Order: sequence, then C-alpha cells, then structure tokens
Amino acid sequence: MQPTVQDDRLKQNVFTKDQVEKNERKKLFYIIPGILVTLWILVTYIASPFMVDGVSMQPTFHTGDIVLVWRFPQTWASITRTEYVPQRTNIVILNQTSVSGEVLIKRVIGLPKDHIVISNNTITIYNSLTPGGFNPDSASFAKNLLHPLGTYDETVANGQIFAMGDNRNPGASIDSRSNIGAVYTKTIAGQVILRIYPFNKITIF
Repeated sequence: MQPTVQDDRLKQNVFTKDQVEKNERKKLFYIIPGILVTLWILVTYIASPFMVDGVSMQPTFHTGDIVLVWRFPQTWASITRTEYVPQRTNIVILNQTSVSGEVLIKRVIGLPKDHIVISNNTITIYNSLTPGGFNPDSASFAKNLLHPLGTYDETVANGQIFAMGDNRNPGASIDSRSNIGAVYTKTIAGQVILRIYPFNKITIF
C-alpha cells in the first residue's frame, strides 16, 4: 500500500516537532551556563548581598540584616590600575584583614593624609583642607552614636583609610582604633548602598 500524501505530512510534522524539541534542548544547554556565568560576574564584580553578623555596627545594622554591596568601583580600579578611595562616612565591606582574618563592615572616617586624633571622647580630623580640624561625628550619621572612648593620634598613610564601627562601646568593634589599624584601600570589597532586609527597614545609604 502506497503512503498517502496525508501520511507524508504527518511524518514531516513529527520530524519537525522532534527537531524543535532538540533545538530547544540545545538552547538550554547554552543558556543555563550563560546565566550562571553572568550571575557569578554580577555578584563578584558588580554588586552582591552581604549578611551582617555581629554588634560592631549597631545601632545602624544588626545581626541578620542583609545589605547590597556595590563592588564596581573597586573592580574598575583594578581594571584601570588606579586606587579606589571611598568617600568619608561611606559604609564599606573590608576583605579579610591580616590581623582579624574576618570580613568586616565598617564606616569610613579618615582618608589618606588625614591626621586622626581621638581624645576627650571626640574625633578630630586635620588635613590640608581643614587645618584647624573638624569633627566627623557632626554629620547626621552620628546623631545616635556614642562618643568614642580612648585615645588615638595617627596620620593615615597614602593608600589607606581609617575605619570605625558605629558601635562605640569598648571592645564592641574591631577597627582602626584597635589592632588592625588603618586598612589598605585595596582590601575594600565595596560600598554598602542599600539595606534590603528586614523589609520594613529598607534604607538607601
């Protein structure tokens, strides 16, 4: 019995459907790895979430808070072989320091060439723009912070920053006042730009 024209069309339709399904599987074979690579690039070099663990940034952040870290400035500095220097009062993530071996979240207080003096529960910064000195705690971020205790008197070297935790209680924060000292700008992973959790405390920084 000779196949009819209709039989040939049915076979052709089945063949076409099989080819379409095969092509779709091939697309997925390339698309899924592409998506994974893109996500890896985004979280490694552009922006990534970070969960706060510890009391060193209270009352600004608490354990369990999730923030978004903007990594691109440091990435661009690496590409262009320049130095990324954050702005004063920025909150940054510091990669493992040589002393603590931890990833830290801190606030930038002093920039390269700043002379930092802590005495009488007051921070005073002296530099070429303000030779008479100024108190960074006069900014709005510090209105709910304790005054710093102890003493400190050092000039921040080129390529470094002076960083502190917002928790000013004695021993509450491993930062530039303690054994890690001023930290190199190359250890900065990125700047905290957004608190994304808890949802009722979403905040832009």
